[in-house]
Amino acid sequence: MSALYAAHKGLPTLKMKRLLWSKLLTSALGTQFEDTDDLFIEHTLLVNSAELIAHAVLGLPIENLNPASLLSGAKFDESGIYGVVEADFFDWVIEIEGGEKFISALARRLGRFDWSAVEQDVLKVLYESVIGAETRKRLGEYYTPDWLAEVMVNEVITAPLEARVLDTACGSGTFLFHAIRKYIEAAEKEGMPLPDMLQGITQHVIGMDLHPVAVTLARVTYLLAIGRDRLTDPSRGTIQVPVYLGDSIQWQEQQIDLWTAGNLVIHADDKKELFAAELRFPDALLEDASIFDQLVNELAARASKRKPKAPVPSLAAVFKRLSIAKEHHATIEGTFKTMCRLHDEGRDHIWAYYIRNLARPLWLSRAQNRVDILIGNPPWLAYRHMTKEMQTVFRKMSEARGLWAGSEVATHQDLSALFAARATELYLKKGGRFALVMPNAAVDRYQYEGFRTGNYKDKTGAVIAQVAFSGSWDLRRIRPHFFPRGASVVFGARAENPKKLTTTVEVWTGRLPSINSPWTRTKGVLTRTAQTIKIVDRKLVSDYEPAFTQGATLSPHFMFVVAPKDSSPLGLPAGKLAIQSARSVYEKKPWKENPARACRHLCPRLQRQAGGGGARPRIPSHALPRIRRAQGLCGRGDIFR
Repeated sequence: MSALYAAHKGLPTLKMKRLLWSKLLTSALGTQFEDTDDLFIEHTLLVNSAELIAHAVLGLPIENLNPASLLSGAKFDESGIYGVVEADFFDWVIEIEGGEKFISALARRLGRFDWSAVEQDVLKVLYESVIGAETRKRLGEYYTPDWLAEVMVNEVITAPLEARVLDTACGSGTFLFHAIRKYIEAAEKEGMPLPDMLQGITQHVIGMDLHPVAVTLARVTYLLAIGRDRLTDPSRGTIQVPVYLGDSIQWQEQQIDLWTAGNLVIHADDKKELFAAELRFPDALLEDASIFDQLVNELAARASKRKPKAPVPSLAAVFKRLSIAKEHHATIEGTFKTMCRLHDEGRDHIWAYYIRNLARPLWLSRAQNRVDILIGNPPWLAYRHMTKEMQTVFRKMSEARGLWAGSEVATHQDLSALFAARATELYLKKGGRFALVMPNAAVDRYQYEGFRTGNYKDKTGAVIAQVAFSGSWDLRRIRPHFFPRGASVVFGARAENPKKLTTTVEVWTGRLPSINSPWTRTKGVLTRTAQTIKIVDRKLVSDYEPAFTQGATLSPHFMFVVAPKDSSPLGLPAGKLAIQSARSVYEKKPWKENPARACRHLCPRLQRQAGGGGARPRIPSHALPRIRRAQGLCGRGDIFR
């Protein structure tokens, strides 16, 4: 795939898809996202693989199907299953010479596996096998273990056939998988007919994410959760998979402006013209997700199949088949005319994709459409890793909800608290409940004081949202750690009267058989006890604080942290240990651009503390002056004396 991309990266359509992919991920991941060819290629491979797996889930012989059909979702449309595979950023492979051959080879490999026997979210395993550990660490992409998602679903979804559940940062779909399985279990106990069951699932379990790769993985996970037998049953009827690409937090706070004169208005703004083209859809059409998405699919397909500059086709047959009211015809015809123009100008590559996915999150944020349960793992994007624009909006939105902890601890804040409060405000109905995975700092660190109050109001006292917390789980003592930071789970409900998060928490301890094991294997090794924790406030300062200028941060990082280095065949003199700079994702400019260097000398005491070999040395205080002198001598800090 790398070779294919290198040979065709200058194609206009490929450049456009790469640009839009980059913009979306910058919004999702901030400065941690690095726009590299390698990452774009890895994401393409992941999405193409997931789309092939989606076909295999239905038992289709993917090794014999046309590659273009596999990446366009034509077979799903024929089967009446919508919203799984569609034209997106990553279908460029079939547009270039050699691409179809590559997809056919990939299909043969994936077709060897039995995709009907899946009992958990396996696509996160696929993700972690393709995207390297260092890249995932830099991007902060860690998916929730199955056991934790399963126990949270069991805890908060007590009436699965009645509650509408939403995961606003669904990732690969782990929470969706277990929520669907819980719905199916309850429906089968009730003797519910299969068509009603499948219709109920898609109305009661919903997901969205800003990450285009995550959305594709989650859609396929949705199918895996339903299972092949149910999907291939001739009685099932049509299915619309409700997993959407969308900005859950709605950074720009402009969602009200998108509803104009009873219409949803989406601006097709790619900076190619002075005024952005408007795509309008009558508000009433969004009441039925299936009808709306089928309409958008029809408009996109007809616009793309029409010859450039040809007359705009009639939509009469579409209106009749989908029972579109006459008063909406003129608005839809105007939008279709705009889509045809965008196609003629080579600018139609993404807008249909956006329409289908952006409409539903905006619809969900309207008061009458809010859900009963919010569940998931909000993004933990650190303030220091946000872009400058994101930092400005983050501070504004946090201050407006009483969540801003002050500039002196800004670098300790992350997106999770604002995301949780904002999701509650936008998508959770009054009395609705939530269960969210948060950094463990949320239960006991002062930068989360505003979040723990449950009273999110601005400086004037105007209430934006209020929640009544009902408890929390402290997961930091579980081994091995499943996230790079300690985690917790907080529970509560949207309420008229706020209730603070108490200092009584349920502490979980124990050693996991494996990080991603199911709850049936995990529950027997974990102990849960109620304890009272102490809130770490601003007044509690370490006795060592005066000795440091920036806490535990070491700059330049690659000077202080080293790793063993193989010595030459001639060996080293007595009292010497060969080491080199240990590179990592924590480095910052300008040092991150400096080359790694081997250390020429090491004091005997430092060697002894290293254990004479493989252990990473701990730098003692007596060595620091020598290191500082060496840093000054070499100008880069890469030679230890």
